[in-house]
Amino acid sequence: MKSIAAPVLLLAATLLCAGCVVQSLHPWLSAESRVAEPSLLGAWHEAESEAVAFFTESSVADCDYAVTLAGPNDLARFTANLHRLGDTLLLVVGPEAREDAGVYATRPAYLLFKAIFAGDSLNLHAINLHSFADRAAKSHPPLLPGGSPNDGYVLTGTTADSEAFARAQLADPEFFDEKPLYSFQKPPAAAPREK
Repeated sequence: MKSIAAPVLLLAATLLCAGCVVQSLHPWLSAESRVAEPSLLGAWHEAESEAVAFFTESSVADCDYAVTLAGPNDLARFTANLHRLGDTLLLVVGPEAREDAGVYATRPAYLLFKAIFAGDSLNLHAINLHSFADRAAKSHPPLLPGGSPNDGYVLTGTTADSEAFARAQLADPEFFDEKPLYSFQKPPAAAPREK
């Protein structure tokens, strides 16, 4: 799945409902848990997909980031915000605000990743699709009918519904995949040029 989705990274999953992920029609988490993380700013390279994600501060809201993703054949823009729930950092990625007619033909959706920073690396772990159906059956979050591990799942409830579901699952280390879906590296800073 990664090699198919990697060139467009989050674009297909976020805006076109490409499946293979768990999406929410509303932001996963409320603004109260948002945090700023200066080390997130800048360029991040994902070697396997040959994509570079540029994180900049957003002018829309505090603790928001504008993300531009440049892949071999694509350019996409997103919004993102980082949240801290206990000791866990979570990255919520969503669509860039649109003002053109395309806003009526696409369904905005948000993805939730566990974010792990280690020096100049950023690993994003997706929600574990194989255990999601059992979790949903026990917790009963509002879902779009027809979801599956092959087609993905879409939460249809409010942000409060999605947040309650996510918070209830965080204690289980298997809520997120053990292997990161994306592994980004910050390129080394360019050496200063001699005069």
